[in-house]
Amino acid sequence: MGTIAVSRRVTLKADPQTVWEFVRDLSRFAEWQPHIAAAEVRPNGDRLLQFKRGDSIIDRIVFYDEEARTYTYAIAPGQDTPLKAMGATFAVAGDPDGTTVQYTISVTVPDEMEELATKGITGDIDGALGGLDTKFNGGQDR
Repeated sequence: MGTIAVSRRVTLKADPQTVWEFVRDLSRFAEWQPHIAAAEVRPNGDRLLQFKRGDSIIDRIVFYDEEARTYTYAIAPGQDTPLKAMGATFAVAGDPDGTTVQYTISVTVPDEMEELATKGITGDIDGALGGLDTKFNGGQDR
């Protein structure tokens, strides 16, 4: 098993609270993350994510700090997936140019999947940050 972590950031021309209110809404991920077909938050707080590539996972918030504007979600246990563990963190911070959003994903996968997982995670993060760039910057900074 290998653990892979990829982290990227984008600077947005918007105030941090506006960006925070947008990215913390787990039900809206399909609006700005091009690899997600649908996101449904269930009454128990779990979220069903359906990906455009045809698979799906259930995840949930495992850490949330409103004041620091950061949260982490992780894959719910007991699913039939090659991911042995997955955690993703959004951190929103004020920046002299507006707001910086840091998106980090860490997964544990079988060794033979490490290269594919790295490419997939990088693509997912770049797509998500590109979606934020389009929403808040009109796609000007990526």
